[in-house]
Amino acid sequence: MKRDVLYSIPLLCCLFLLSGCGRILDWGKEQFDQGKNLNSDISVAKSYIRSTRVYDQFTLVGAFDALWLSDEVRVNFADLHACKHGKSDEQKQVFLRRQLAENDHYISFYVLSPTNISLGEQHSEWQVFLRIDCKNYRPIEMKLVDLLPEYKYIFGDKFNKFKYAYLVLFDAKDVEEHCLIHEQITGIRLVFRSVERETALVWCVDYEGNVIRDCKKGEVENEDCCRCRP
Repeated sequence: MKRDVLYSIPLLCCLFLLSGCGRILDWGKEQFDQGKNLNSDISVAKSYIRSTRVYDQFTLVGAFDALWLSDEVRVNFADLHACKHGKSDEQKQVFLRRQLAENDHYISFYVLSPTNISLGEQHSEWQVFLRIDCKNYRPIEMKLVDLLPEYKYIFGDKFNKFKYAYLVLFDAKDVEEHCLIHEQITGIRLVFRSVERETALVWCVDYEGNVIRDCKKGEVENEDCCRCRP
């Protein structure tokens, strides 16, 4: 009987502590400086994130998250960067111009992949290419990078210590110096292909080249050419 009572004491203590858990948390926040929450608006940048998971029956064989570094995303990034570093509006505009100039030369993505699935090597299981207007384009550069804190913040919980981050660059123009992204296209696809399987991340765009945020992969009318339904 005494033994049962002794076992019950820790349980009762836990129950009493749980009932006051909210008050303890409030006390902790009052005693320990939590800093000021900036509540930065990253909804625009997040709308450019796409994710895909590939399975062999119940076994995960591919998992990729990608952020297209469009003009809108770079503007969002510049805002975060300027806020963090305390830059003036003039300094932010100079920084933003440099960021946007990158898009004159490259179509860029940050791609997250599990640490056990390497990308960017000749013998990697998965290869990556861009498909626009029924044509495929190989990356001109693909390298492992340390994500800047601003981009980690944008990716949110999609980024963790079990994933590598890659910067993937494609030429913004074809061999005839025509821009790959123009008002006639309706979408772009970042394709991941292995010997056995293929998956793709889809961004449907409007006539100004901005992403259509509610356009899903299933709404693509022609999977090969990435034509979105009106």
